[in-house]
Amino acid sequence: MEKSIENIWIKGFMNTEKLQIPKVVNLYNKKSDLLLEKIKHTYSKDNKSVLYIAAFFGIIFSLFGYILLGLYGMSLMIAMYFLNKKMLKNLENIPIINDNYQYLKAYRIAIKKIIAATTKLLGFGFPLVVIPGYWLFFRNTEMYTSMMDKIEPLNLFLGVVAFAILISFLGILIYKLTTKLVYGNQLQRLNDLINDMEELNKD
Repeated sequence: MEKSIENIWIKGFMNTEKLQIPKVVNLYNKKSDLLLEKIKHTYSKDNKSVLYIAAFFGIIFSLFGYILLGLYGMSLMIAMYFLNKKMLKNLENIPIINDNYQYLKAYRIAIKKIIAATTKLLGFGFPLVVIPGYWLFFRNTEMYTSMMDKIEPLNLFLGVVAFAILISFLGILIYKLTTKLVYGNQLQRLNDLINDMEELNKD
């Protein structure tokens, strides 16, 4: 495959003029290759887990009689799976650059864009999909009927807004924590590798 990691580093790293020592070239070749493959593998594995969670969500809620809620949750998670898959494809489509240092920087920028886009999605989109889910869960309960009879429209609106803000905050917080837990070490290694190459490329 033309855009495989191996071809990228054969074309990129070996053409770097400032790093002429074969052992150093080989060392960073292997470190870069292994690190980016590990990041891609982790991202792909993490994304596939969304499908298992979607199936579990749909089955559990359907068994308890919340079929619409189960289907709703499954649809959202499957959509998230394909969105993440598209983002992973963007990483694979980073143009091959003769300077491997620039390629690593481009890779890091692409990852940061993915994290930023997902954070915005959770911040603004998560409340919009969670609130309908709560409605599907409570809509036929006595508590919901009683509450709707007693609560004023303005208070209901303010309550929904406050709940949306809370869900947005929790969604972003959970995403940042899980990203740190799953990818923190790998992203730090990527930063360290780029910093090392910057030192080696200094005149």
